Amino acid sequence: MLSLWENVPDLHDELRQLLRQISRGRVTTYGKLAAALGDAQAARWVGEAMVDHPHDEDCYCHRVVRVDGDVGLYISRDSTEKIARLVQEGVGIDNGRVQISKCAFDDFESSAPLAALKQLQNDLKPSIEPLATEPVSVAGIDVSYVSPTEAVAAYVLLALPSLDVIWSTTLVCPVTFPYITGYLSFREVPIFVELFKQVREADRMADVTFVDGNGILHPRRAGSASCVGMATGSPTIGVGKKLLFGQTDLKGILPSEPREIVHQGDVLGYAMSSGINNRPFFVSPGHMTSLENARLLTQQVMTKRRLPLPIMLADRISRDVAKE
Repeated sequence: MLSLWENVPDLHDELRQLLRQISRGRVTTYGKLAAALGDAQAARWVGEAMVDHPHDEDCYCHRVVRVDGDVGLYISRDSTEKIARLVQEGVGIDNGRVQISKCAFDDFESSAPLAALKQLQNDLKPSIEPLATEPVSVAGIDVSYVSPTEAVAAYVLLALPSLDVIWSTTLVCPVTFPYITGYLSFREVPIFVELFKQVREADRMADVTFVDGNGILHPRRAGSASCVGMATGSPTIGVGKKLLFGQTDLKGILPSEPREIVHQGDVLGYAMSSGINNRPFFVSPGHMTSLENARLLTQQVMTKRRLPLPIMLADRISRDVAKE
């Protein structure tokens, strides 16, 4: 399972390979490039990459425009320069817009890496079963970003039932996969895999780890908490800040009254709250834990703060180091 997360494709390089296929006098759109990568929903990231990437005279990023023919942004932040390059190559421009129907290109050769990653996640089957023994420790992990290419991951170990902090550690590491909605696991799991190596070397593995991200409460039933558990072979529970999947009643949730989150008749997690004045959060088993484990352990580590204590502490530590 670990090898799945050690061979995540280089999307920036994949995008460069696609750009090289757009010939002189032709243009494509952000959406067409995203579709060639395997998921049209990645169009926003493609647009961001077009204004922030290694660029030289042989780069063809000026040949990417919006679907309505608007030229969009350019890496030089000067759209007139982009228009000038297109005109020089014979692309028709009318009132500042590309006559896209006359020069559109979408016949890309691509391995569609995002489609492959989505299928990989669809095929993952986290183990949802009760813990064999009563846990005596829990941990929280979270990651904060220094920049788009560098992150700080934090791990905090706590004793049960006292919630005393036993130990903590951080790891600063490069980030190679961009943020694309639906693919957070492929951005963060490789970071946590390295963090867990550090934890195991110190012999500080918790009985259960809380992950800032969803478990089976996910459209593909394997969110980042499930993926962390499978990649590291450890029991995990997912804690999401937003309800992105399933149905529940969010009105007036009390700390003692978790609400089931249901999709097509299946209970996938719980909406929980630390107090009437705090927004709810969403808990689900990640890997090697059950729905009951997720509910009861989360209630054990709740305080008056919005999120469970292990997550809150890991978030604070990672942010503090990132600021430094």
